[in-house]
Amino acid sequence: MTITLHQFLPLYGLPNASPFCVKLETYLRMAGLPYEVSQINGPPKSATGKAPYITIDGQTICDSGLVILHLEQKYGHPVDGKLTLEQRAQSLAFQRLMEEHLYWAMVFARWTDPAKPAETLGYVQQVIGLKGLLGFIVPRILKRSVKKALWNHGLGRHSTEDIWRLGIADVQALSHWLGMRPYGFGDQPTVFDAVLFSQIACILHTPWDFPLKAATLKHRNLVEHSERILARYFPELNTPRI
Repeated sequence: MTITLHQFLPLYGLPNASPFCVKLETYLRMAGLPYEVSQINGPPKSATGKAPYITIDGQTICDSGLVILHLEQKYGHPVDGKLTLEQRAQSLAFQRLMEEHLYWAMVFARWTDPAKPAETLGYVQQVIGLKGLLGFIVPRILKRSVKKALWNHGLGRHSTEDIWRLGIADVQALSHWLGMRPYGFGDQPTVFDAVLFSQIACILHTPWDFPLKAATLKHRNLVEHSERILARYFPELNTPRI
């Protein structure tokens, strides 16, 4: 059995630029499953056109959530097996909050924030890794595409101030719920923690200031959770504390 994880390049002292790639690689390390990484250059060659995805036993599985569901079932629920049904429901609800709402506020910050045109353009150029004329044209096309996706999602229809307000409310809810616990459901991390780490770390390690990042930095329990997961599962990165 060989798991090949197809994902983008590392960025900003994190294992990946994409929170969904960060989430899946963190899960693989939590579960103790051996894997190899195949770095993606250009558009992902998956059925969904997105990353991450894995190949395993001659099968390709897309979507980080579906990959984790498959691996949990295949290997006897090595990460979430100890959770009760109530805890699983709570975990899923918070994962949806982070990945279907908070994530889009981060997308706005990284891709289309009108207050940071140079920073967002630089981010897109780093992600796609193109230079010359293509490095000038393609990022602008992608930024327009992401702006349309934000609009279709609904969050992009709001004012900048309201986008920050909505994202900050998500962060506050996560911080209040986590409290002083080291992990979401006890002394050992679960899938919830992989998702929380992936979202919060990508906010905190984006190397310019914006209101969502400033608000997140005020919640020390979220900052420490991110640092705890990073140090435990990615010690080779040796990322400085925030």
